[in-house]
Amino acid sequence: MKFWCRTGLALLSFFLIGAEFSAFAREEQPFPAFVEAARHPNSAATFAMLEGTLQHRRKGASTVSVPLYFGIVIQPKRSTGQLIVDGKESYVLGQTREEGGSTVVRNGAGNGMLDRAGVRASDLTLGFLFYPVVKELDSAVLNGFIPCRVGLFRAPDGSEEVKIYLSRDYRFPLKAEFFRKGGAEPYRTLECGGFTQENGIYYARRIRLEGPGWATRIEFDPDRAKVGLYNAANPPAVIREVPAETAKKK
Repeated sequence: MKFWCRTGLALLSFFLIGAEFSAFAREEQPFPAFVEAARHPNSAATFAMLEGTLQHRRKGASTVSVPLYFGIVIQPKRSTGQLIVDGKESYVLGQTREEGGSTVVRNGAGNGMLDRAGVRASDLTLGFLFYPVVKELDSAVLNGFIPCRVGLFRAPDGSEEVKIYLSRDYRFPLKAEFFRKGGAEPYRTLECGGFTQENGIYYARRIRLEGPGWATRIEFDPDRAKVGLYNAANPPAVIREVPAETAKKK
């Protein structure tokens, strides 16, 4: 269902890419090597602290909008971060950045707004990109002009498969379609948008998910974004406190 008009697919997902960002050579790599380059786009550690809104709508219902905070430190081997929904629903994340690596979520409130909106905390850490590769599929062109290599990835527990569209020239995921085990049609689709630069680092301002009868849009405010290279000697306060009453409920 199309609850919001699409304004074009961005050329970046939630990776943080350094100032050396440029088109890669166009020679074809073996797909496993291509995927590894997508999983590790930057040799330096980076961070982002992003604030914005999450909007969710189901068929026949009004749009629900709540504030959202996403903070993350991306290092070559691991990402650590936090997602706060509506100022009180907190998820502390840890993503192992290797094939089969998992996203560990602590303090997440089950059946909260994030669940109702069809969003996984791991969507923002691109956990699905670290699913084991099944095979490369036929290439595709998104939006009529973005050439992509397409791969099929499978969750380590075999519960789902994901068809991921990766920019051929820039090696990062633009779109992901999720299929339940044995399913012929995607039950959820993720796309990113809003290619933005801050302090020499590029990030995406928008993420959109949709499924049968529902759609969710996350949009971050560039005026409140804090993005840059991570300095371990003076680390940014990526992890925030949440109200005490929320912690008591978990």
